[in-house]
Amino acid sequence: MPSDDRLFRERLANLADRAAPPSFATDRLRARVRRRRNVLAAGAGAASIMVVSLVTVAAAGIFGGGGPITDTGATPGPSTPTGSTATTEEEPGVYLCGDRYDHPGSPSEGILTAEVSSVAKVNSHSGPAVTVTFVATRAVQVISSPPSLLQVLYLKDGVIVGGGPMVNNPGDTRAQSVDAIGYGFVLAPGKPHQQQLGPRELLCPSLTWSEIWAEPDRYEVAVVLGPLEDRGEDLVINVPLPPPAASLVVKAALPG
Repeated sequence: MPSDDRLFRERLANLADRAAPPSFATDRLRARVRRRRNVLAAGAGAASIMVVSLVTVAAAGIFGGGGPITDTGATPGPSTPTGSTATTEEEPGVYLCGDRYDHPGSPSEGILTAEVSSVAKVNSHSGPAVTVTFVATRAVQVISSPPSLLQVLYLKDGVIVGGGPMVNNPGDTRAQSVDAIGYGFVLAPGKPHQQQLGPRELLCPSLTWSEIWAEPDRYEVAVVLGPLEDRGEDLVINVPLPPPAASLVVKAALPG
């Protein structure tokens, strides 16, 4: 009688003889691979969208959180509410040649005081060099536009006749803007800070600097600042887009 081990080997050999050659359902395998790749691609796309969304939210938090904003080349406008809670707000205007600017002047607002400490004639064919002095009642980091972009108006009997950087010619009502903030300086009690704004050369049509310097007592310089935003350690001097009243307007006559 054959041993159990011999019978087992014979049965195994018979099974092997009857078995078909090994093969793969290649079509089914390729379909499964394609589905797997599609799932992976969709997952990668979703992950990319999530990363972009998180970066966008993080950037919004950084730039909206209260620190200095880097120079962007444009002034961001105020947000406008919509829906049932929206209120009617006057659209920002422009500084326009020939318009009246009747602001009486306000050298102080909150902790900040400013004054035009110097208006110096450079020559008979250009605008004056203007210097502004700032003082504060507590230590604070001031954030503002660069000195060359602070708003200056030349006035004659309260009428705009020049200035800059935001002054349009008569009839030009296109929106005005400058770099909102991108410059800063530190103030502390007893430690004033001077900013040399340099000249503003723009004059309204039909007016020349030679005419102005021929009768300087008829003209004055107005430096328009604000509105201010006191954030505690920081004090932001925003861009003074009309018609809202600026926080600070300091004036001085042209030198004779």
